[in-house]
Amino acid sequence: MSTTPFFSIVTASYNSEKTITDTITSVLNLDFKDFEYIIIDGNSSDGTLEIIKSFVPKFEAKGISYKFISEKDKGIYDAWNKGIQLSSGNWISFLGSDDSYLHNALQLYFNEINKNEVINYISSQVNLTNDKGEILSVFGKKYKWKNVITDINIAQVGSFHKRELFEKVGVFSTEYKIVGDLDFYIRCKEEIRPEYFKTITANMQNGGVSNQIYTALKEALQVKLKYGYTSKWFSYYKFYSSLIKCYIKIMLNKK
Repeated sequence: MSTTPFFSIVTASYNSEKTITDTITSVLNLDFKDFEYIIIDGNSSDGTLEIIKSFVPKFEAKGISYKFISEKDKGIYDAWNKGIQLSSGNWISFLGSDDSYLHNALQLYFNEINKNEVINYISSQVNLTNDKGEILSVFGKKYKWKNVITDINIAQVGSFHKRELFEKVGVFSTEYKIVGDLDFYIRCKEEIRPEYFKTITANMQNGGVSNQIYTALKEALQVKLKYGYTSKWFSYYKFYSSLIKCYIKIMLNKK
């Protein structure tokens, strides 16, 4: 019998003491147990590491592999890359330190993956929530190349990647602070074999996103210009139109 877990879940954290308890608890309470959980902490200065350590006996009691390290890193994509290196599962996901899985999420993924052994990437839908846990919207559509290079609309939180995809394409670029996943999915063009199921598997908190809109869109513009799959004028058009739409939405939500 293989001792390799089917899934590896990676969480990057930094000063996440206000949210990480709920994140870890959601993983601990998953009803599918053939997985390992890895937390890469960026040398937090608050109580995050103490919270992470407090869960050791709880995961041991359920026989679930629970690993963590705490050291300085170069940002979230550096942390994710460390998680990939430490992982041993066949399928790898990245759960934010303020996000959470629904209790049946892994079972749903396991069922869908076993329907099609050819795939090496699978995504679902997630609830976009505020810091009170209230659902703002549902997010996540099927991976399509034309959408990746224009308006990427897959749910990263609701995604699992087969290990072979990283072996063929490489890991995440640490050149970017916010859109390293966009860079990765663009590089996946010739190798990715995606699947999608229209079911909600996780909650993704929207906190703090509005403060990074300009930076995120600017980085996305840089990635698109780098690969040149769309014309320069179209890339700039999408940058400015997306920026305007985002700020209008924020203004409307404040009323």
